[in-house]
Amino acid sequence: MELKIQDLCKSYGKKKALWKFTTEFENGIYGILGPNGAGKSTLLNILTDNLLRDSGSVLYDGEEILNLGASYREIMGYMPQQQQLYDTFTVTHFISYMGTLKGMKSRDIQRRMDELLPLLNLQKVRKKKLKELSGGMKQRVLLLQALLNDPKFLILDEPTAGLDPKERIRIRNLISDLSEDRIVLIATHVVSDIEFISKEILLMKNGRLVDQDSPENLQKRIYGHVYELCISQDELAEVKKEYEISNLFRRDGEIIVRVIADKCPVKYDAVKVSPTLEDVYLYEFEGVKRR
Repeated sequence: MELKIQDLCKSYGKKKALWKFTTEFENGIYGILGPNGAGKSTLLNILTDNLLRDSGSVLYDGEEILNLGASYREIMGYMPQQQQLYDTFTVTHFISYMGTLKGMKSRDIQRRMDELLPLLNLQKVRKKKLKELSGGMKQRVLLLQALLNDPKFLILDEPTAGLDPKERIRIRNLISDLSEDRIVLIATHVVSDIEFISKEILLMKNGRLVDQDSPENLQKRIYGHVYELCISQDELAEVKKEYEISNLFRRDGEIIVRVIADKCPVKYDAVKVSPTLEDVYLYEFEGVKRR
């Protein structure tokens, strides 16, 4: 199974939301990272066939998705970021309704609900109206409807928004289990959600694909640009001016600051450390402050 995107372009007036975006996906999880306005939502809306592109192609197993029609929607599942739900529907009513829109038979909808409600910890609220649910529960309902037709291509936009840490781990592990025989795209601002489960990370900025590689390789590329400094309170203001700070904590009267730097900060007590994916994000999108 393969999804190939070639020279995808989309503009809104003079703004290029996507520009010559080219990549390929096979089975596995792909995380999409980028600041607001990077083009993530535009990309997802084109891939879900909710938005017309200006040019370029999207091929699923060699076939243009615009020509696949209903057969493409049958293999695709989408979890949107916005919780635009029908407040007066119960959970089971909403899922049944979404299954009908997907063209599923009643018995298949019921079978999949019986499988997924326990997995997503929604059994006890299945008869509650959506307006009675917490934000985190609504997120799980949206994920359930995305999984209902057992899609081969799954698109998740901020899937863990509003979930507590325990539920985030539960959903993250579930997504990882699902990825063996399908393509999963996850757009998120929560770096930890994709750092350890993604096959590859896509870095997007200003509608362009900046980089795409495994989390490990992306981190290796900025080795030598991440340091921990042991400083005093009096030095903190100057460090903030000089460097991009990714973390800061106090210990025994000292301040330990993790910084992104172009060169080793020799004027401070600096130790080179292994980068994280959050460091990669700051390095690529916030930039290195140069003196």
